[in-house]
Amino acid sequence: MVRPAVVNLAKRVPLIHFRKGGAGSAAPAGNQQISGTAAKLGHPNCYHHCTILASANKLHLGESLAREPANYISRATASVPSPIRNLVDVNKSVNVAQLRSAVGYEYLRTAATALEDGGRTQMMKQRGFQLINPTEKWFPGIEELRANYSSWDWVIGKTPKFTVEKDLDVKGDDQGMKLKLSVEVEAGLMKEIGIQLPQSEQVVPVVTPLQGKPYNEENLNGIIGALKLVNASNVKQAMNGSV
Repeated sequence: MVRPAVVNLAKRVPLIHFRKGGAGSAAPAGNQQISGTAAKLGHPNCYHHCTILASANKLHLGESLAREPANYISRATASVPSPIRNLVDVNKSVNVAQLRSAVGYEYLRTAATALEDGGRTQMMKQRGFQLINPTEKWFPGIEELRANYSSWDWVIGKTPKFTVEKDLDVKGDDQGMKLKLSVEVEAGLMKEIGIQLPQSEQVVPVVTPLQGKPYNEENLNGIIGALKLVNASNVKQAMNGSV
């Protein structure tokens, strides 16, 4: 129900004129996104989240989304980078409290099963906003849920399996050699680490204490840094099985 709520805001709230953008987004003029969504469908649970850029620090946002330049192979839906824009860039009167209220009222007037605007009649059925106190006293078991959904196993460990490939240059006596580093990541951990020559399908396992460790930029750069110090002749011997 998030998507209709976001798109329909412009009908009744003087914030900004929305129009439908790409999948799961609403964008102002110029194809700059101000919202995005993500979903995970499973059995028996489904998860969905939506973001709306009201007055976010775009520099910090870009830095947090930056990743090591490499080839990422995954069966998950690809993330397509898009230009972004804050709502305050278009209408300086927009603030988070106003936006939160507008989205809330959109939910109040939208029937959960029909996704249709029920207007004031539907709002009266909802009896307004219901304020709650999300504590263990009010909702026994909520602390356990909070701990579970903020744990490493949930935040990182549920990441779908993927592979990272990166081309590297290693030093040699007269000329260097190009290698391809391959790291298979499963449940957030680096399970298989190997290297191969550009014209070969043979993969030589890389022995490193980082195998089995969490996949992150620091650990990946640790592997890359160590491989760049390897001599090309040693790599050739390893590829030929003579080491």
